[in-house]
Amino acid sequence: MEFLKFAWLRSAQNVRPTVVTFTGGMGAQMISAAIYFSLKNSGHPVYADLSYFDKPESVAVSGKPGDCSHWSWQLDTFGLTLASFDTSPGLTKRNSNILHDGPQKLEHGLKALAQPEIQKYFGIPAGVADVLSQEYANGFLCMHVRRGDYVNVASHLVADDEFINLARKFSGLLENLVVISDSPIGSDFRSAMSSHFKQVSFLDNIDPFTAHRIMRNARVLICSNSQFSLIAAALNPHALVLIPKQWFGEGERHIEAPIHTRSSFQVME
Repeated sequence: MEFLKFAWLRSAQNVRPTVVTFTGGMGAQMISAAIYFSLKNSGHPVYADLSYFDKPESVAVSGKPGDCSHWSWQLDTFGLTLASFDTSPGLTKRNSNILHDGPQKLEHGLKALAQPEIQKYFGIPAGVADVLSQEYANGFLCMHVRRGDYVNVASHLVADDEFINLARKFSGLLENLVVISDSPIGSDFRSAMSSHFKQVSFLDNIDPFTAHRIMRNARVLICSNSQFSLIAAALNPHALVLIPKQWFGEGERHIEAPIHTRSSFQVME
């Protein structure tokens, strides 16, 4: 028995630790945090690379090709601070497995967020006041239109007409619509949506946590090709979720694979 004990210890010591890189805004940070806690809970040695946050926040302006925002830490509202994660500056790709952004990381993140014990890390704190009026209590359609600095770097954008045509299909099922965007919503888009629903709220100037909380309370959630709304969908088990068929340009379509494995139906036009 003593021999087996020491054999197990030697085996455990030989496990290469994983370093999870943290980058991007709230959605990307939640993916990294979910992977980190999933590995830590399983007993796997895991550390966080938080060097991205050494650089101060810089919000890019849409219309400048290649210019992308550099975000600050956004998980404080979930009770998670930078100090919540162990870091080890001495680890490199020679003595650890570094998990960078990409299809593998997205796949691990979605699997981690499907675990109830991981979802608890991202619970909505009690006592947070609702920003929607009482009329929305009976259920609402929520649509996330990703724009902002994303138009500077995106290899594919979901067109306004695609969002409008899809929303119209639900106008007879739900009376209330909430449109969330990270850039000003144009008058043509507002007019097209308002004519099909009893009550519509256009929210294009709210903080990420409020936007995330609204999406997680939606009865029907139409996602953009964005990690932000995708993660909100993963944490909203009661919603009918619709995600884009195409997320990236032709040279990056392989990144979509982990997303499509979570889907079973498509919407016929």
